[in-house]
Amino acid sequence: MRKYSLFLLALLCSLALAGCDTPTGTATLTPPPPKDVPAPQVIPPAPEQKLDDIKLVSAALIERLRGGHISVENVTLDPDGQHSVGELDFNYDGFDVKNVAVTGYITAELAPGKVQAMLEGLILFKDMINRRAGVYFCAQYVVSQRTINITKSVVAGIPPDFPRVETYFIPAEKFKAAASTLLSYTDYYLFAIENAEPMTYGEGESSAGLTGDYYILTFCKDRIYEEATLSMKVTDRPYGAGKRLAEGVSINDSGWRILVAGGKFAPGSRRYKFYVGVTYKQETGSYLPEVVVGEFHNVKRPYEAEPATAAAGPTTAEPAAQAAEGPLASGARFLNPVFPEDVEVIQIRLHELKLYNYKIDRDFGPLTRKALDTFNEQHGLPKGQWSLGVQKELFKGTGQ
Repeated sequence: MRKYSLFLLALLCSLALAGCDTPTGTATLTPPPPKDVPAPQVIPPAPEQKLDDIKLVSAALIERLRGGHISVENVTLDPDGQHSVGELDFNYDGFDVKNVAVTGYITAELAPGKVQAMLEGLILFKDMINRRAGVYFCAQYVVSQRTINITKSVVAGIPPDFPRVETYFIPAEKFKAAASTLLSYTDYYLFAIENAEPMTYGEGESSAGLTGDYYILTFCKDRIYEEATLSMKVTDRPYGAGKRLAEGVSINDSGWRILVAGGKFAPGSRRYKFYVGVTYKQETGSYLPEVVVGEFHNVKRPYEAEPATAAAGPTTAEPAAQAAEGPLASGARFLNPVFPEDVEVIQIRLHELKLYNYKIDRDFGPLTRKALDTFNEQHGLPKGQWSLGVQKELFKGTGQ
C-alpha cells in the first residue's frame, strides 16, 4: 500500500493533551470516487446462469481499479468510450475480492454473432486487518466472437449504513515515540493493537487503573467518503451526556478514518470513569440521522469474558441485564432509522409512550425526531441523537 505522510507531529502538537479544547478537523488526502451514478434499467440473470462475459468484464473492472497494470485476455476498454473507473491515490493494493454480486444483466443482439450487454453489480473487498470496502459497478459492452469491448463503464464507492469501529487507549509516551514511523492507516492500527492498554484482566491481576496521559484512537474498519461525518467525544457520562473531556481529531487516509483524542485518563479506574462515543452521519446536511456506531468505556472486564481475538475497548452493555430483555432492549438487534420498517417500530413505541401522536408514516422526519428528543430529555440523554443506548432505554421492559 502506498504510504502517505499524515503529519502526525503537527497533530500531536495540536492535540497537546488539551482534552475538550481540541477542535474537530479533517485532513483529506484524496478526493472520493463519484457516488451518484444513474442506475440503468436491468434484469437479473437466472441463478443457474454463469456466463463467461460476466466473469471477464467484472475481472477487467477490478484490474482497472487496481491501476490497470494487468490486462484480462480478450477484454478491452474502448479508448473512445466513456469510463469512470479507478482513483488517483487508491488502488485497493492489499485488498482481496471477497464477493462479486450481479444485480442486473440484459442483452440485445446487434447482428448475428454480435451481442450488446449491460452488466450491473457490487464488489466487496477485504484486507488482512479486516477492513471492508464495497463498490457499485455498471458496464456496457459488445461481445463478438471471442472478444469483449467495454464501451461504457463506471465504478463508485458504496458508503456503509453502519460502519464498524474499534477503540484503543494508548499511553502518550509510546504514541509520541512512534510518531515519525506512523505513515498510513495500517501503521496506526498495527501499532495500536500492539501497544494499547489491556482492557481485560486475568486471575490475580488488578482491574484498577491509574490516571495518566493517554491518546484514544478509534479506527473505522469500513471505507467512508468525503460527504460523511465521523466524530468522537469523550465524556464523563454514557451516551455523550455529561461533561465533555475530549473531542477527536480526524485523520483521513484515502477514505480510511482514524479519530484521535488526547488527555489525562484512567483506563481501568472505576472511580474516574469516562465514556467514548463515536457517531456517524452518512451524508452531512442530509435528512439521514446521525447514529452512534460505537460506545466504549474504561472499566476492565475479566479475561475469560473476552473472545480470543484482539478486541476494542469494552462496551457499556451488561450481559446480565441483557439476558432478561428482548432483542431491541438488549441491543441484540439495532433499529436503523435509514430503513422505513425500522422507523415504524420506533414510531409505534413513541406512540405507546404518548410522545408521538401522529400518523405512523415510517418517516424519520421532524415530528418523529421531536418526539425522540422529548424522550431523550426525560431520560438524561443527548438531544438530536439516535443510538444503541437510546434504543435500549426506549424499549426497556417491553419484551421487544
